[in-house]
Amino acid sequence: MIYSKTCEYALRALGHLASKERGSLTMIPEVSRKTGVPAPYIAKIFQTLVRGGILESQRGPCGGFAFRKSPETISLFEVVQVIDNVSPLVNQCVMGLNECSSANACPLHLIWSRAKENILQCLKTTTLNQMRKKVGRLRYRKLMRSRLQAVTAS
Repeated sequence: MIYSKTCEYALRALGHLASKERGSLTMIPEVSRKTGVPAPYIAKIFQTLVRGGILESQRGPCGGFAFRKSPETISLFEVVQVIDNVSPLVNQCVMGLNECSSANACPLHLIWSRAKENILQCLKTTTLNQMRKKVGRLRYRKLMRSRLQAVTAS
């Protein structure tokens, strides 16, 4: 996996928020229903995204979450950076070796270096809005008592 399960859930939730009218507030229970991600987990993720400058929140019965800036300008890389800190993806050896560089390369160094460059380029050039359009009405998995249940993402 390129990024954590938490990051996958963050991208799902942000994809849903990107489908909403700009500036409208969305509450966590709605995001949970639409994405299949447990509400407490979304609450934790959203607080991280607020601290990271991607979302803003408003408390109260009419409160919720909205993007701080347009989802058309937020790259997937920004989200992954806030949630996972991309440095392990960039700096660690794919085989787990302590030292791995061009001078002291593991067997997969050259292959992983190229793949890593492609992944980072994709994350940096794809926005949340572009991702939302591509995901469309796909179905997400929801973990329920050790079995997977399909949940409609729309």
